[in-house]
Amino acid sequence: MSLWRRLLWLIVRPGEAWEAIRDEPIGVDTLLARYIVPLSLIPPVASVIGMRTFNREWDAASGYLVPEHEIFAAGGTTLFGTIFSILALAGIFRLIAPMYGSSRDFRAALKVATFGAVPVLLAGATLLMPAMVIVPVVALCHTCYLYWVGVGRVLGVEPGSQTEFIGISITLLGAASTLAGGFASSLGLF
Repeated sequence: MSLWRRLLWLIVRPGEAWEAIRDEPIGVDTLLARYIVPLSLIPPVASVIGMRTFNREWDAASGYLVPEHEIFAAGGTTLFGTIFSILALAGIFRLIAPMYGSSRDFRAALKVATFGAVPVLLAGATLLMPAMVIVPVVALCHTCYLYWVGVGRVLGVEPGSQTEFIGISITLLGAASTLAGGFASSLGLF
């Protein structure tokens, strides 16, 4: 299935898209090179362009103000944070999968983490206009739904346990992100 067709199907026909994803032998390197890195570039590139274009005209009450010398650092942090989050979520899926009757298949877990994040990553393009930040927030709802369907179809989590599985995974991802951010901050990276 072509890249654009798969992305469109995840938005409009998620059940059929997950069936195709489950049966397709996609390697970790292919997921990284064709999906994770290119899609993860969309939000930071749009944010950097948006901040460079609109940042000078906005004030603290109307929008965020990032100092000129920190705009590219903010974009880089967004890029690496996004990639880290997808890989960490796949690791969390793999870690807790046996508690829900699934196997510890990292490739399958990475498929779910990668393709479930598609709506949020694509919606990141709207960050060209800082006021459009609501669009990725709305896309997050569809991302949660994709994760819910994906863990059932690809990882084999039982239908009654999918919500709990996703809730625990997102909570653990939040904790891991907080710890990683605190560690990076203590090293002076942020």
